[in-house]
Amino acid sequence: MPWLENSSYKRWQLAFTNALHRRIEADELKRPLRELMQRHKLPGEAVARMLMGLRARKSGSDDPLLFAYARLLLSEGHLGTGDLLQALLATSELANEKEITRSKRHASGLPTCEERIFLLLAELHLTEALPVEPARMQKTTSALVRWLHVVHAREYNAQLESAGLHALDMLAYGTYEALASLTASVFGKPRFQSVDLQPWWEGRRTAVVREMRNFDVHVLQWMQSQWAGRIQALTLLPPFVEVGEDGRPVLAQQQILQTLAQENITPAAQSRAGLYIWLNACLCSKPMMDDLGMLGYLQTRYNGDNQMLTVHLLHASFDVLTNRVLSARSAHEVKVVRSFTCNKLPLLLALLASFMGQVILETCIQSAFLSIVMDPIPPISAGSLAVTEMLKRTRLEFLQACILHGVVSESTIGMILQESPSGLPKVPKYTKENLLNQCTNNVGRLESLTAELQSMRGNAGAVSLCIVDLIGTLCASKDTMSLKSVCNILINHIENMDIVMQYTQPATLLGPLCMLLKDWVHDQDQSEFTPAYEEFASMLLFTLAVLHRYQLTPEDLGMSGLDVFLFDILDESSTCTSLSDLGHEQNQQLAKWLEGLFATDDQGETSGISDEVMRQCPPQAFYKLVPTLFQQSVMACKANHLSPTILKNGLELLLEPFLLPSLVGGLKWVIGRSWEDNNEVEIILQILEKLLRPSSNSADTQAMHRAVMVTVAEPLEHSLQDLLRQRPEKTVAAGLSALLRQYVDSTGSSCHKAEIEKWAAAGDMTHEMRHVVRGLITWAANGTPTAPPQYQHQMIVAMHDISGPQRIMNALLSLMRETEYPAMAIALDVCTSVICAPSSVSNTLRQQLALEVSDTDSLLKRSMSQASTLVRLHLSVESRLVVHQLEIPFPLPQQQSTDQLMQDLGLSGPVIGADVGQVDNPAQALQMTDDDLQAAMEQPLSLDGVTAPALQSLDPVDVQLEQAQGFFGGLGMDLEHQALQNNVTSMSVQNADDDIFAGLDLSGGMGDLGEDDFNFG
Repeated sequence: MPWLENSSYKRWQLAFTNALHRRIEADELKRPLRELMQRHKLPGEAVARMLMGLRARKSGSDDPLLFAYARLLLSEGHLGTGDLLQALLATSELANEKEITRSKRHASGLPTCEERIFLLLAELHLTEALPVEPARMQKTTSALVRWLHVVHAREYNAQLESAGLHALDMLAYGTYEALASLTASVFGKPRFQSVDLQPWWEGRRTAVVREMRNFDVHVLQWMQSQWAGRIQALTLLPPFVEVGEDGRPVLAQQQILQTLAQENITPAAQSRAGLYIWLNACLCSKPMMDDLGMLGYLQTRYNGDNQMLTVHLLHASFDVLTNRVLSARSAHEVKVVRSFTCNKLPLLLALLASFMGQVILETCIQSAFLSIVMDPIPPISAGSLAVTEMLKRTRLEFLQACILHGVVSESTIGMILQESPSGLPKVPKYTKENLLNQCTNNVGRLESLTAELQSMRGNAGAVSLCIVDLIGTLCASKDTMSLKSVCNILINHIENMDIVMQYTQPATLLGPLCMLLKDWVHDQDQSEFTPAYEEFASMLLFTLAVLHRYQLTPEDLGMSGLDVFLFDILDESSTCTSLSDLGHEQNQQLAKWLEGLFATDDQGETSGISDEVMRQCPPQAFYKLVPTLFQQSVMACKANHLSPTILKNGLELLLEPFLLPSLVGGLKWVIGRSWEDNNEVEIILQILEKLLRPSSNSADTQAMHRAVMVTVAEPLEHSLQDLLRQRPEKTVAAGLSALLRQYVDSTGSSCHKAEIEKWAAAGDMTHEMRHVVRGLITWAANGTPTAPPQYQHQMIVAMHDISGPQRIMNALLSLMRETEYPAMAIALDVCTSVICAPSSVSNTLRQQLALEVSDTDSLLKRSMSQASTLVRLHLSVESRLVVHQLEIPFPLPQQQSTDQLMQDLGLSGPVIGADVGQVDNPAQALQMTDDDLQAAMEQPLSLDGVTAPALQSLDPVDVQLEQAQGFFGGLGMDLEHQALQNNVTSMSVQNADDDIFAGLDLSGGMGDLGEDDFNFG
C-alpha cells in the first residue's frame, strides 16, 4: 500500500486527527474536505484505511464522530462501500483476534464499531443515499463476501471446536444481525441486478452464493436471527441465479425440488401404520434384522425420540402378529412374528434402556399396552377365543423375556396384566459365549439347541448368534467334519433360519461358507474321497438352501464381482457346455463320471462311483459339469446307446448324500428344456419320476432331498404345467406337478398363487393396492385402538413383478393427492414406508422415484399439485435412507462424559448449527484465506446438495418468486424499512453527552498543519 507513505495520506490523517480532537461536527467538514481532495487527491481505499486507523484500541470505545465522518465521506463520494468494508476488515478483531482475547473485548457494552458501520451502510443503501454504482459493484461485492466468509469461518469453527457448546455473546449477535441487514440491503436492491451484465460476475456468482448460504445456515440460523433464511432466499433471485433467454431465472434442480417441497407443506408424522408396514416387510422378505441396523432406522424415523420409538415398536409388533393371525397365515409365519416379539424385541428394548433408563422404559411399555388390542375380533365370532388367548399368551411371554433381560420388573408386569403374576417360571439366561463353548466341544449339542429357537422364552437370540459364530469359527479352522454335522442339523430344521436371520446379516452367516467352498482344496493323495465329497455336499446344500429361501444375490453377501464357485453354480446350473467347449481335463472328468454312473457289469448292475472318479475331479468341477452330464445322458438314451433302466439306475446314484446337491443343477437343466421332442419328454419324465421320489429312509438324506426340492420346486412345477398344457395326456407329469406343489410357497417371502389371483380378480392389482393403502391411512388417522387392516408386503412385491414400479408409484402419488388435511402427513408417512420397507423391490422403487424427480423438464410440466407431491415423497424417502448409527454407551472420561450428556439432552452439534451437511465443502471453506476466497470466487459452483430456503410458495412454472420477494418488503422489496431505520438512527450517536473529549483543553499539542490548517473557527 504505497499511499501509506504518501504525503497526501499523512495530510488527510493529520486533518482528521485534528478534527476529532477539536470536536468538529461532520457538516462543518464538507467544504474543507473538498479543498483537501483537490489539493491532495487520495484513493477511496486510502481514505477508508486512514479513517479506520482512528478506531479505538481493543479496550476502548469508538468516538461517535468517527461514524459521522464515515457518513460524510460516503455521502460526498470520497470513498465507497467496498473501500470502507475492506478497511474495517483489515482493522477488525473478528478477522484477527485470537480466542484468548474474546472475553476482554468491549467491556463498555456499547455496540461494536463493526455493528455501527454495517448499520450505517445499510441505512444509506436502503434510503438510496448511497446507491451501488456499476463502477463500484465489484469492489463492494468482493468486500461484503469477504466479511461473510470471515464471520462464517470464525463461528463455524468455534461451533466445531466446542462440540456444539459455543455460546454467542450479545455484541457478536448485534454485529452479525447488522451484517445480515447490510447484505440484504446491498444484494437485495433491484439496481444490483445489473451486475449480471458485468463480465466479472459470471465467474464469481457461485462463490458469492456459497458464502451467502454458509453465512445464513451456520450463523444466522444457528443464532436464530430474524434474518435466518432471508439471505438464502436472495440466492433464488436474479442475479444470483442464471437467467434464460426468456428472462426467467434458470433454477438448479435442487432449488426446484426444495421449492416444490414447500407447497402445501405439512408437519412430519410418525404414524402407527408406517412402522407397521416396515416391520411387516422385515418379517416376510430379505432379512434386515440386525440390532443396530433396526435401531439405526428407528432412530432416523423418530429423530432420537426413544420414548415414542418404544411405544410404536411395541404397537407394530403386536399389529403384525394380529395381522398374521387374522390373515390365516401358516403356523410357521405366525411363530416367526411371535419369536420376534418374545425373543428379539426384549433385546432391542434392553439396548434402548441404556439411553432412557429403566423407569422411563417401563412407563413406555405400560403406555404401549394400553393401545394394543387383545381381542381384535368380536367375542361371538368363530375363533375369537383362540386369537385372544394367543395374543395374551404372547404378551405374557414377552414380559417374561423382558424380566430375563432386565428390562422390566415383576411389579410392572402386575400393573400391565392388572393381576398378580404368580408362578412365573424361572428361565435361565443363555449367553452366546457359553453356548459356543458347549457346541465347540460337542457339535451334537446344537441339535437340542435348535429346539430353543422354537421357544418364546427370550433365549433365541443367544442361540442364533451361537450358530452364526460356530459356523464362522469352524470355517476359520477348516473343521469340515464338524461343519458337515452343523449343516446337516440346520438343513433338518431349515425353517428355523427365519429366526436365526433376525439376529444377523446374510454376509455374516454365509460369507465364511462361500469362501471355504470357493477355496476348497482337493487332496488327490488321500485314500478315500467320499467323506470329503459328503462334507462339501452338506455345506453346499445348506448354503444353496439359505440363498434360495431369501432370494439372496452376490451383492447381498458383499461378493459382487468375486469369482466365487457357489455363484458360478447358480449362474450356470440351467445351462450345459458343449463338448467342444470343454477343456481337455474337463472332457476327461466328464468321461470318468459317465463311466462311473452308467458302466455295468455282466449282470447289468452299475459299478458305482469309485474313488478313482472322484480323485481326478474336485467337487467344484463336478458341480459345474452336472448340467452337461444330464444332457449327455439323455442324448445317449435317445440314441439308444443307453437303456432307460440303466439311465435311471445310474442317476439314482446322485441321490446319495455325497452327491445329492447335484440335483439342483440337473433339475434346473430339465427346467430349461422346451418339451418339444417327444422321445426326450419320455426320458426326462422317467428321470424325474426316479429323482423326485427317492426310496431312502435316512432322515438326513430325506432332509437334504427336501432342501433340493424346495430350491427347484417352483420353476420345475411351472415347467411341468407348460408340458401339460401342450400334452394333457401326460398323467405322469400331472402326478409330479402335484408332488412339487407341496414344496412351493414354503419360503414365506413370496406370494401364494391363490393370493395373486385374488388381488388381480378386479383385473388390475393397482385397485387392490390402493384399497389396502387407503385403509392403512384411514386406520392410522383414526387414532383409536383397533385391530390393524390386513396388509402383506408381498403384495407390493408381486405387483412390482407383474405391473412394474411405475404403476406402484402412480398409485401412491394418487393416494397422497386424494388425501385431505389433516391426514396428509400420515399419507406421506405411509407411502414413504411402502417404498422404504426392506424388500427385494425397494431399491427399484426408490430408483423409479428418483428418476422421475431428476427429469426437471418433465417435473415442471406437471401441475403444481402433482409436482409438489412427487418431490415431497422423494425427499421423505431420501431422508429415511440417512440411517442414524446408534452408539452403545460405555464409560467415558469426564470431558467426554459431559459431551455425551449434552448430546443426550439434545444440545449437540446436530441440533445447534443444524444443516451442517449443506455446505458444499465446509473444511475447505474454513481454511480459505482472503486470497483463497478471491480465487474461489473465480470458480464455478455446483448447487447439488445445497438446501434452498423454506419458501412458502414458489411456482416453478411461472417462476415469479413472489414469496421470496416478500421477504424483503420495501427494499425495492422493502427490507422492513422502519425497523432498520430505527436501529440505524439509534446507532448514529452524536449527542454532546457522548463527547468523550468534553471539558478537555485541546488548544495545544495539535501540531502545525501549515497551509492545510483550515480555518474551522
